[in-house]
Amino acid sequence: MLIGQIRWLLLPALLASSLVMGQTSSPNWVELAVHNFGAPINTLWAEGELSFAADGTMVYCSAREDMAVAPGDPKDLYIATFNADTGSWNTPVNMGIPINAPPATDVDPLRRGDDREPWITADGNTIFFKSDRLATTTPRNNNDLFVTRKINGQWSEPELVGFPISTDEGDEHCPAILNDGSTLCFASRRAGGYGGSDIWCSQANADGSWAEPVNQGPNINTAAEEFHFTQDASGRIYFTSSRPGGYGGMDIWGADPEGPNQWGPAFNLGPQVNTESADMCPALPPGENTFAWFSSRQDNSLGNIDIFWTNKLNVDSER
Repeated sequence: MLIGQIRWLLLPALLASSLVMGQTSSPNWVELAVHNFGAPINTLWAEGELSFAADGTMVYCSAREDMAVAPGDPKDLYIATFNADTGSWNTPVNMGIPINAPPATDVDPLRRGDDREPWITADGNTIFFKSDRLATTTPRNNNDLFVTRKINGQWSEPELVGFPISTDEGDEHCPAILNDGSTLCFASRRAGGYGGSDIWCSQANADGSWAEPVNQGPNINTAAEEFHFTQDASGRIYFTSSRPGGYGGMDIWGADPEGPNQWGPAFNLGPQVNTESADMCPALPPGENTFAWFSSRQDNSLGNIDIFWTNKLNVDSER
């Protein structure tokens, strides 16, 4: 446990130094290693998709049973603010009802109360996420995208991000906003893709609606599963894929921009990040030097699926 605590304390220190000093020229063991986020974020239950606001506020999902909004709730959204005085994240808080919907299987058996895959905007005032709260057996629609906004310090009742983003056929999930602040990317199984979940992106219109989503093309999407875009300051994107050529299961891949909705050939992030287990859903903490994701890898695990981090130089070196 002491080792886990030490590793947990290293991340805020690296984040702080990255904001001030930039990339170091002589990587040390901290920068070369893969670290477990540790307590209080990771628990004996499964932790998953995460994202960060510019001030370090983190939202993520967890299957922890001790803080769930209702018994049997598969996953809830949690939020943890960053404490600059202590250099660590404060104890995470379940975002509660109505952000997290309790199971409603009496309405439809697909409404299990599964809320996950949050994306918080840089200003910390908007969160997009996936939920099964409006799932229907007929027509079959397992989940849609929702958005909540912080108004006078309180999170609003989540609203459906409607058509053409959420559809009955697509089971939309993994929303993310690109660097321009106006492009919403997400995964969908809608018609017109390459097979499985594809990544699509849509531009915000002046009236607050969304333009027809654009498939991100064959360098990103394949007949396998692709989801969860994350873009760094250089414009490079990272995403999850089960395509051939990885290390096993789900891997994280990257691609460089070549124009609007166009990306260069995808490259695997390599064995520092990817393992024979499922390695998924990249996230970028504040600063430019740290890379985070979640994994079912069993080395350095707290007991289930955990969130990990490494120095971004380990990611960029694969390119």
